[in-house]
Amino acid sequence: MAVNWVTVVAFLLFIWPIVHGAARGFAHETGSVLAQITSIASGVIALLIGWWGSLRLSRLVTSTSSHKLPSWLGKGVQLWQQAPTVAHVITFVVLYLLVSSLAHGFLRFLPAVATRFIPRFLARSHLLGALVGIVVGVLRVVVYGGVLYVVLQYFSLPAIANQADHSSVYHRLEKGIYARWVNPFLNRQLPVLARGALEPLSNSIDLIVVPSLIHGQEQGVLIVPAQIQTLAKSIVGNATNPETKAHLLYEWEIHHIHYDWKKYNDYVENGKWDAQTPLQTLKTGTGVCADYALLYADLAHSSGLDVMIVDGIGGTPADYGAHAWNEIYLPGEKQWIPLDTTWGSQQDKWFNPPGFSQTHQPQEKIIISEVKG
Repeated sequence: MAVNWVTVVAFLLFIWPIVHGAARGFAHETGSVLAQITSIASGVIALLIGWWGSLRLSRLVTSTSSHKLPSWLGKGVQLWQQAPTVAHVITFVVLYLLVSSLAHGFLRFLPAVATRFIPRFLARSHLLGALVGIVVGVLRVVVYGGVLYVVLQYFSLPAIANQADHSSVYHRLEKGIYARWVNPFLNRQLPVLARGALEPLSNSIDLIVVPSLIHGQEQGVLIVPAQIQTLAKSIVGNATNPETKAHLLYEWEIHHIHYDWKKYNDYVENGKWDAQTPLQTLKTGTGVCADYALLYADLAHSSGLDVMIVDGIGGTPADYGAHAWNEIYLPGEKQWIPLDTTWGSQQDKWFNPPGFSQTHQPQEKIIISEVKG
């Protein structure tokens, strides 16, 4: 049986504080724990302030038109908008380190003061030291899993993701803690085309199709440029499973197409829609949600998949707007599965995830299928 290193690291993080606590005794371990608690408290304060501050700043910068600013500041805004995820992470780290150092300075004297009140006959208890170690071990595993969960949302790390998928410890923490408490914070920064732009995106995007009506649904056969067909074949390679093909195309697009904040600003602030074809999206490497969905439809259709372009509302009750994504049909399972390459470019977690319908409400659907003889 292969070793699952995610579980192994979690086990070591849990067992080491127990051994350490039993060896050092109650007072020594309590002082160490209180020191860690003050560090965690400092970190949590810094995390909340850093996240809130960086999120606010990110929203301000990404919605700002650089041409209205001084040239030196406008260049900075353009760089930020070209790589919003990187800029957001850097801002968060800077704010986190600043606030954390200040908070730690205020709290660092508490452990030494608190341990003076422990009775002498309890101070050297190895059993109590081990019990404290259990608490520390649990907290360390939770923090470790949380860091891993956040990293896997933002970066494509297939080897680590595969280990996490097969770790029962990680799965329990993900289901019980991270999906419930961490996800809402992560989802708030995902791009949608603003609350004031809720008209169907299908009114603004162009599809080159041969229309037909099958089983009472509007469908079409997409005309795909040769360059995109060639690319699709190189991405899927020898894969034959529809879900595998769909995921390979998803992974390629989220790592090669970047969100176009200038186009976002033109649409949201000025009502101007910069129309572009999937081939233009491929060549420029940029686009908004409609462009992501159109390019993915071309790639999927070229790979022999039945694909759907879904036009609707995306986001959370606190932050929502017009959005577009895709669905792929799996013949074996006789079902459509959703995916969002736009949000995937920000967090690599939007290929048929649980709870997709909670953040995506369809308005219109365009089915593009293979010609059935």
